[in-house]
Amino acid sequence: MDVRGLVQLARNTGYSVCVNHNVSTTAATSNKQGNFELLNFGLDGSNNLVIDVSICCDHIGNSTVNNRHLNGKIQTNDYLQERAGEKNRRYKADYAAVGTAFAPAIVSVAGPIHPEFLRPLWVLADKQTRNYYALMGAEEEIGSEAFTWS
Repeated sequence: MDVRGLVQLARNTGYSVCVNHNVSTTAATSNKQGNFELLNFGLDGSNNLVIDVSICCDHIGNSTVNNRHLNGKIQTNDYLQERAGEKNRRYKADYAAVGTAFAPAIVSVAGPIHPEFLRPLWVLADKQTRNYYALMGAEEEIGSEAFTWS
C-alpha cells in the first residue's frame, strides 16, 4: 500500500484529502509536512489528521553476494517501532502545536503494519464499509435475488 492507495481509500470514505504540498505545515519555525492530510477527521482536540508514510524493509545487509542469496540479517518487529518513534519525534509535537493530529504510517515490504497506523486504517475501512452498506439500502429492502449466484 502506497500513498496513492491510502489517499484513494480516504477519498472513498468521503473525507476531503490534501496531498503533498497542499498538506498543512507545522509551526513556521520547523515547517515540516506529512504526506497527506484528512480534513475534518474528528479526533478529540484536532479536526485534521496528518499522516506520513514510510515503507521499510525487514532485511539489513547486502543480497548481491553468495550468488544473490539473501545474506542480510532479518530485523525483528522493533524496526517498525523504531521508525514510528522517529516519525513521532519529528512531527507529532509540532503538529499538535498547530492543533492537528499526526499518525505515522509505517509498513514493511514483508507485510507487517505498525499498530499506530492500524487505528486510522481501521477507521477508514469501517467508514467505507458503512458507506457501502448504506448505498445497498436497509436489510428489508434488499431482494433475496441480490444474494444468489446466477
